[in-house]
Amino acid sequence: MIPSLEQLPLQTALVMIYGLFVALTALALLLSRRLSTHKHSVLQPGLLSPLGSLYIFTTAFLLSNVIFQTNNLKTAVTQEVVTFSKLGAVLNVLPPQQRVEGRRLLFDYAYSITHDEAITMKKGLRSDLSQASMDRLRDFLSSSAASLPEAPALTPESANYLRRASDFSFDLIDARERRLSLASSSNSPALWLSIAVMYFTFAFLSYSVHRGLSSLLWLTLILLLAFPVPAVMLFLYSNPLAAGLYDLSAQFTPILARNM
Repeated sequence: MIPSLEQLPLQTALVMIYGLFVALTALALLLSRRLSTHKHSVLQPGLLSPLGSLYIFTTAFLLSNVIFQTNNLKTAVTQEVVTFSKLGAVLNVLPPQQRVEGRRLLFDYAYSITHDEAITMKKGLRSDLSQASMDRLRDFLSSSAASLPEAPALTPESANYLRRASDFSFDLIDARERRLSLASSSNSPALWLSIAVMYFTFAFLSYSVHRGLSSLLWLTLILLLAFPVPAVMLFLYSNPLAAGLYDLSAQFTPILARNM
């Protein structure tokens, strides 16, 4: 279920998730009415409290985890942007021709993230264009084209140029891999199946111990308004880029402006 949902537009996926809860609610109601007419119901109202608590605590725990992961993603992107800025500053000590080439490659890499990888990451994929741009930047930094002249004027920046350029280059690789890892969707069919089973069990038990049209209407309203909310939030925060909760392109736009 989840892999197909991730390929759908956000609004369509949310409607399908909510529709699943509606279907489970209807199934629970029909099954409880059928069992009650056959006098097979021996369920006790006291079971509602622990079962409802189990559903709420489980979804709240899962939701807190994906929100924490989203915050880690924001931190990782910030660190990557800072590494871009540091590497750009280090390249400024190169002679004009080498500096222009280095900053052009840095611009190309940031541009590929902003306009390509920011899109592919919404589907949990990495960008081949960004990988190629990074490879070209690494090839430049590992070649003699990124070396200082034999006898440059010694400055605080140029004194440690080679070490800093190497460190920031590897930091940029690490930052990208961390960003891609944190942005991958944490949805799993087993997780959603467990949520569906817990909700169906709670809805079935609730309908089994309630009688009267008024009670059933209020119960249905409560179930459909309150209980799907944690699952919907879990889906959104499991892929914050696709849900529009975090704009990756906006974070790298200043890098493009500084390296034009």
